[in-house]
Amino acid sequence: MGPKYQALKGMEDLLPGEIEKWQWLEQKARVFFESRSFKEIRTPLLEYTDLFTRSVGEASDIVHKEMFSFKDRGDRDISLRPEMTASVARAVIEHGLLKTNKSLRLYYLGPMFRAERPQAGRKRQFHQIGIEIINETNLGGFNVDAEAIFQLCSFLSEVGLKDFRLRLNDLGDAVQQKQSAEKLKHYFSGHKTKLCPDCQYRLDRNVLRVFDCKNESCQPVIDKAPWNEIAPLSKPFEALTGALKNHVPFEINRRLVRGLDYYNGTVFEVTAAGLGAQDALAGGGRYDRLYEDLGSDSTPCTGFSIGLERLLAALENSTPSLSERIKLRRVYLAPLEENQKLRTQVYKDALYLRQRDVQVETLLGETSLSKHLKKANQLGIRFVLIMGSSEFEKRCWTAKDMEKKTQNEWPWEKLGTYLEEALSS
Repeated sequence: MGPKYQALKGMEDLLPGEIEKWQWLEQKARVFFESRSFKEIRTPLLEYTDLFTRSVGEASDIVHKEMFSFKDRGDRDISLRPEMTASVARAVIEHGLLKTNKSLRLYYLGPMFRAERPQAGRKRQFHQIGIEIINETNLGGFNVDAEAIFQLCSFLSEVGLKDFRLRLNDLGDAVQQKQSAEKLKHYFSGHKTKLCPDCQYRLDRNVLRVFDCKNESCQPVIDKAPWNEIAPLSKPFEALTGALKNHVPFEINRRLVRGLDYYNGTVFEVTAAGLGAQDALAGGGRYDRLYEDLGSDSTPCTGFSIGLERLLAALENSTPSLSERIKLRRVYLAPLEENQKLRTQVYKDALYLRQRDVQVETLLGETSLSKHLKKANQLGIRFVLIMGSSEFEKRCWTAKDMEKKTQNEWPWEKLGTYLEEALSS
């Protein structure tokens, strides 16, 4: 007989043994982006539905088919946020952050929600890390786009992702997009009977969304679209690729449009091997009209988001895997007495190690060395730090290397240094 209650389909629990990977990645993100002058922002999970229909676009799959939307007790239309950029823009406008700051660099971590069919790499509750660079301009904005792309690729490299590809496209400015849309609509209208119902819907609302279609029957028509003739690459985009070419490998993909209506100019996407059909793990681009569409002044912006689930999957496929790397940064603390002063020191050193990105394990209430060693062996932990009355008096730990079958004394005040040296040996 199964459990009476289960998690909703597509919404998963994160349990011990798995959550450590999430904590590691989230901490890496905070340290990385805050060292680059980004400040964290957190917004509510629920927003008025109109925020997303106005910004993301009714023709997008997110709004058209995938939002968790409902009426609250006040008969107001509200939705679980499907993405973060619109929520960040709403918060910046509502709190007047650009009145006290010329520009903003913000980052976020958190859950998003889409009511789509769950599949590998696509959950109904999923998580993102992202940044927004707001109201920074430099030479028409292309250097800011390059900055966002550099930040994304640098972060992926920092967390150990090696095999990833960057794709770019140019959607043009507002005038170019309008002209391109008219020409693309004319082209696709001539093949309307060959398009799926979704693409026919997109054709009448935002023709660029046709390029998002995965339906096999639509691909021949999409592949033959004269995109390069209709919308040749702009000079700002060529300047961007010039800035990138000596630093970041990339390819130009004219079918890349991203799934949100607020994008203009440069859009980009990062894919990784080993993720199957859903191989995109990050994406973003320029969005200069969003703030104006939401009732504020015209504000140049660019940003990106990273799917945590997909990035974690890609890191697990790497060598060594993320699980193996985290496993190497674990120690086992073995207190041999229930002495309160000794226990306080154990907790103090456990906190010290945890603050230095070291996972700490122990068996609470146990004072038998043999049982501690057995537990450490079961967990596959290499270093066991032992503290009895003798070690407490000498203000040290006895460090037992389970792999090399050796042990040494490590002074409390040099615990971090000794451990880092041991972990790298």
